[in-house]
Amino acid sequence: MDVLQDFIPNLKNHILSRLLGYTYNGDEVEYSQDEHDTIKFVDNTLYRHKTLRFNYTTYDLRRQQDSINPRTHPDIMLLSHEETTEDADAHPYWYARVIGIFHVDVVHTSPHSRSSQKQRINFLWVRGFGRDLSFNAGWQARRLHRIGFLDAKEPGAFGFLDPAQVIRGVHLIPAFAQGQTNELLSPTNSVARIPLDETSDWCYHYVNMYVSNISYFLWYAN
Repeated sequence: MDVLQDFIPNLKNHILSRLLGYTYNGDEVEYSQDEHDTIKFVDNTLYRHKTLRFNYTTYDLRRQQDSINPRTHPDIMLLSHEETTEDADAHPYWYARVIGIFHVDVVHTSPHSRSSQKQRINFLWVRGFGRDLSFNAGWQARRLHRIGFLDAKEPGAFGFLDPAQVIRGVHLIPAFAQGQTNELLSPTNSVARIPLDETSDWCYHYVNMYVSNISYFLWYAN
């Protein structure tokens, strides 16, 4: 699968959901071609940024700042939007790798538009991780949670994210003993791998645990 396939239509789905005020739940709403046509990219241009910084409050109520760079520090965490249950498999966070940091200026011409003026939309292009449910992990198991990239053919493997959804960066440790694979993503799709000359992915990563913190978002992009 080409990771750039349907890039613009999927981006327009994401932008429309945000402009129409839909609450993010992890799933993108599909819109018709007519609805896509109500989104006009000013100068037909996407702007790419090298870094993104997040302000957050640590567990001891101190202000800290995290810097996300797709080349050197690309992994992020956000609140899970799965249904909360008493299930032992429930987990409060989702994880993703940032492939690109962008903004685009758009004009929304729909009758349902909240503004006819040019609007700036900041967004992240991300590759999603899934948690390894066969691996017993957590505080009681005294083992770090283990995650792996979703198969590129699966829904949610690639997508777009509002930076305001991000809690902070996350430190992932490759599970070296589990080796690497190129079955999740074709070696030709190097644009989705970091560094770009990689032709395979680590099968799994361990999530380095942080003490819980309260976070908020502030946009700084270079």
